[in-house]
Amino acid sequence: RRGVAPVVAVVDASGALVYVHRPDDAQVASVGVATDNARTSAIYRRPSKDLEDQATGGRASALHLAGAVPLQGGIPLVTDGVVVGAIGVSGVSSADEDQELAVLGASMLVTPPATATHIAAADMNDAFAVGRLVVDEPAYQIDAARRTGPGAVEVHDRMTDVMYVLDGRATVATGDGEAATSTELATGDLFVIPETVPHEFVAVTDPFRYLVVKVMS
Repeated sequence: RRGVAPVVAVVDASGALVYVHRPDDAQVASVGVATDNARTSAIYRRPSKDLEDQATGGRASALHLAGAVPLQGGIPLVTDGVVVGAIGVSGVSSADEDQELAVLGASMLVTPPATATHIAAADMNDAFAVGRLVVDEPAYQIDAARRTGPGAVEVHDRMTDVMYVLDGRATVATGDGEAATSTELATGDLFVIPETVPHEFVAVTDPFRYLVVKVMS
């Protein structure tokens, strides 16, 4: 969207190159510069711009630091407070934009802090009236479920269903073949269906409302 073709290099914590991306329109020389930026940032555990600022500020020795290229465009990749590598960018319209894109790339590794979720009673009632997901996260989902009739057989390869019945009654068949069983559910019951277990609602009252926590494995 910026109309530029930067080279992006990623190195590990020791400065060894692990990935480089060069668009067709990028200048070949930028491969080396982006790699140098990333390596400098990784082995000195700081943005490569810090060394550039030292050099332009009069510290001539910054030009001779072992393995360092004092140019902006390199940013450390940090996880749990530990530098695990670095990203370097080169070949954009300016050195400042190299730096900006490197900072943007490094920010993708940062996990936003978790926040609590509150859903008001009125909103939950609305959800149960139609039956729908109220929370959808990569590790789990919460479903304000509603049934008015039997359903098809379901099998979840990597998901455990934890069900709590709010009101109504249902008959649920689980397993298959000789291992198949039938369970009667009523208001207040808790029912857990582990991953890979086939299950089917074979009979329900109208309506049958239940809260389902779907936990991904």
